[in-house]
Amino acid sequence: RRELYELARLEGLVHKNFHLAVLCLVYTGANVVCLVFNSMEEEFREEHRMPFHMLEFWSTFIFAVLQVYIMAFVASGSLCVNPMLLRVVMVFNIVFTFVPAALLAVSVEKFEVLAHEIEYSNEITMAAIDIVMVRALMRNAGAKVLAINYVTALFALAITTTQLAVYNCAEDGEHLAHYFEFCFELLSGLISFSFCINGSLGCAKLLQQRLDAMQCCEEPEELIHGGSDPV
Repeated sequence: RRELYELARLEGLVHKNFHLAVLCLVYTGANVVCLVFNSMEEEFREEHRMPFHMLEFWSTFIFAVLQVYIMAFVASGSLCVNPMLLRVVMVFNIVFTFVPAALLAVSVEKFEVLAHEIEYSNEITMAAIDIVMVRALMRNAGAKVLAINYVTALFALAITTTQLAVYNCAEDGEHLAHYFEFCFELLSGLISFSFCINGSLGCAKLLQQRLDAMQCCEEPEELIHGGSDPV
């Protein structure tokens, strides 16, 4: 029974990781769409301001929920972090992506600046989750984790702080900051996709190894119990 339970668990992880990987690619595609929109002329951007912001903010919230599922249900054995810190990061990531999306759904004109300030500040927590996932990916690949962590952390923090500074200080701050935002979130989606698809392939490989081992154990029993009848 224990063997069957373990096989069922591995099979479930194969499917969960694969489905989450597909959803991460959908989020990546949403950020490509936002990049294309942000590159259009100002008149077009103003005309489609509401649907653009709805796509931008609600896709970020949905992705935050996806990351929680990834870390809670499919990554428990891969991510070696403090459980309390993990909970805090999860709470901040979901709350501070839902609040700006809900505010903009009420009024873009009234809450646009506040919503962007919250979202851009929260991307620091998104960067923290990315660092944890990159660390797991590099550890599984046998790379030097410490150096990779420093590079990833500095890169993520550079993007988040730069986009905050550009948004608040530049003349065309929102338009320019959006390029930093969508590039960062596109990268974040690809990191989560890589983590999930690696998990799916790893679980599939382990599942096949367990099945092969069970088959090898059954063959000698068949030879013993299925021998020729005595003369």
